[in-house]
Amino acid sequence: MTITKESELYEPVKSYLESCGYDVKGEVKNCDITALKGEELIIVELKRGFTVDLIFQAIKRQSIADSVYVAVPMLKAGYMSQRYRDVVSLCRRLELGLIFVGYTSDGVAQIDVAVNPDEAKKIRRNLKKRFDVITEHEGRTGSENTGGVTRKRILTVYKEQAVKIAYVLNLKGPLYVSEIKQLTGFEKTASILGKNFYKWYEKLEDGKGTKKKYMVTQTGIEAINLYNGILDGALDSLY
Repeated sequence: MTITKESELYEPVKSYLESCGYDVKGEVKNCDITALKGEELIIVELKRGFTVDLIFQAIKRQSIADSVYVAVPMLKAGYMSQRYRDVVSLCRRLELGLIFVGYTSDGVAQIDVAVNPDEAKKIRRNLKKRFDVITEHEGRTGSENTGGVTRKRILTVYKEQAVKIAYVLNLKGPLYVSEIKQLTGFEKTASILGKNFYKWYEKLEDGKGTKKKYMVTQTGIEAINLYNGILDGALDSLY
């Protein structure tokens, strides 16, 4: 089976990292895959071919992560070829991990970790970006995004919380801000409702001065249906 899309590399690599005990997410801060175990951060970049652009991209990630891997389809030239030896040698010199991904004729995924990089000893040059990636990774409930996919909806922590607020309002509303915050536990509940960036909420007059209730809009209900994968089990306490 020939790999034609970067997203076909995602599931095998994700499964492999999860089997090693990592929590894995896709498309976090422009990283195809991020994996966390304790304080250890691994980043994997996916490409349909081993290119100079892939190397440049992976080297940039080394300022953020403890280990960086590149994942590409298994080489058609084979493991005994000069091309294979050159690719492996380059990754070792650059302290980049190298993962080959393939599929059997009946669609079974195969993983070959050709290079395991030693943890970089140099001082990280961009701790802010590292913090941003870890914060975004930990803030997401599941792995709704598929690494290697572009030009599609990316589910950020902000949007995930906004969807869950719409879900609460659809289930329990109309509600005051304080009631919504108590049910969700989101510190930025008031800000999300006030900005109403996606037009998922509507403020209601209640005749009690400045304190207003919120309800979900039809657009908000459509968003709940669109992103229902992140809601499974996340708010069971509301039932």
